[in-house]
Amino acid sequence: MSTIQTKDSTKRVTEFIKKGGDIFNNQIDNRIFKGYYNYLVNLGNKENSIILKLRFVYLLEQYLLSYNKNFKTSTKEDIYNYFLECSKLTSWSLGEMDHNKWNIKKFYNWSYQNNYTKISGDMIIPKIVWHRNTNIKTYYSKDEITKLLNAINIKTKKGKEDYLIISIICYLGLRISDVINLKLSDIDFNNNTISIVQYKTNNQLILPLIDKIKYPLIDYLKNVRPTDTNLDYIFLTSNKPYQHNIKLKKHNYIVKNYLIKAGVNINGRKHGFHALRHSFGTMLLSENVSLYSISTILGHSHIGTTMTYLDIDVSKLKELALEVPYVK
Repeated sequence: MSTIQTKDSTKRVTEFIKKGGDIFNNQIDNRIFKGYYNYLVNLGNKENSIILKLRFVYLLEQYLLSYNKNFKTSTKEDIYNYFLECSKLTSWSLGEMDHNKWNIKKFYNWSYQNNYTKISGDMIIPKIVWHRNTNIKTYYSKDEITKLLNAINIKTKKGKEDYLIISIICYLGLRISDVINLKLSDIDFNNNTISIVQYKTNNQLILPLIDKIKYPLIDYLKNVRPTDTNLDYIFLTSNKPYQHNIKLKKHNYIVKNYLIKAGVNINGRKHGFHALRHSFGTMLLSENVSLYSISTILGHSHIGTTMTYLDIDVSKLKELALEVPYVK
């Protein structure tokens, strides 16, 4: 059981951004926290991105406070112990663990440069030079994706919602942020298209409304989504007053739960929404879809992103491999 208290952490950070004021009892930590917030704003980070980054810093401060420490007096050992406690959080995916470490590193690099702390992020997690293409990303096969979807109970409202979200990522490769931000006005049932402005790149993307998405969407709209509302967002909270259910973006754990339920081996493999998006891109590559087309479908701003995003198709590599002749 982890000692990290994640409950209401996002709410507290959001209230701080909306209303201002102090978020900690320690005035030194308040000053540092506010300074880092202003730094992120000046960098041009979007509000949701800032909330995500500050949430990790907030959780760290609460952990340090429980040991009568603060940002200024913290040591590398304190941060390592914090990461150890975070690793015990069953609700966090491997991706969230990585985001946590990356953001804490960035925070300590900033605070060290501004003479707030005695340690920098690079001291905590030293920079390692590596080639991006050596990173082997997780992907799941068509058979595993089928097992995943079949493990979802679509007779329940929660199951219908989960099935729709996961299907959109598996069959269209959308980022989870774009899935959760989908609006009714984005869907053209007459022409069977989905037209969005991507949250991450701010570029327009038009995709086909295929049957594997269309029918789960209709099922969700008719049997789950509230009808007595004028809100345009597709994914809403279930109780009044209805709101855009942005928190669904954090539900990475549902992918893990369904994969385990389906009997899919996830040991050593990432098991969140992004792993499904990567699986979609990898399957396109295996079907000989051009990199340019894959880049367009995935909504990448540059084809270079696609080239580093996709792994070599192992089956195609085996076809090209030549047997090495035996030499006496």
